[in-house]
Amino acid sequence: MTSRFRRARLAASAVIAAAAIGLVSSPAAQAAPTGTVNGDFEAGNTGWFSFSTPFGGAQLINNSSTHPAHSGNWKAELGGRGYTGVNRITQQVTIPANRVPVLTFWLRIDPQGPGGLAYRELDVEAVAQDGTPYLLTSRTNKDGNSAYEQVTITLPDAFYSSTQKTATISFMAVEDSANKVPFLIDDVSMAYRLKMARPWLPPLLHF
Repeated sequence: MTSRFRRARLAASAVIAAAAIGLVSSPAAQAAPTGTVNGDFEAGNTGWFSFSTPFGGAQLINNSSTHPAHSGNWKAELGGRGYTGVNRITQQVTIPANRVPVLTFWLRIDPQGPGGLAYRELDVEAVAQDGTPYLLTSRTNKDGNSAYEQVTITLPDAFYSSTQKTATISFMAVEDSANKVPFLIDDVSMAYRLKMARPWLPPLLHF
């Protein structure tokens, strides 16, 4: 990872921290009763809050044919614009009581640029109702294979509760200005399953 990339990521983190309140409370990121709103992006920006710096005019959710969607015509395209900065999309979801949330999405990374160098990164986070962020997974340009892959992640125990809670799902790409590699995201969904409890077994009887 280059020093320029590190500086870009630090700068992006500072901007994101300053905007955290706005990201969570934005009217465009209202909680969904179950699952996600517009997880396939076919309704454009509906249900999603987009944040981009320094290229604020970038259309992160688009139907450009340059980079295809996994299904339909629309997808989220984070990065790939040749600027040092950050792209981020978020959505707030509601986690039912006594359910384990499971996030699933499709991701495509086209391998480009110098081989062996991880100069681009995508971070997938979940922010708990109390504001605590949890990194769910990370990907770099080295993980690209020019095809969509399905990613399924069970959220940490911090998101399991006996009462209904909200969480903010976040996809953030940090870009190095020297290389352009978009992270394509499509068909985002949340499922909620029962927590599997270990069955109780009686103690062994000794005669």
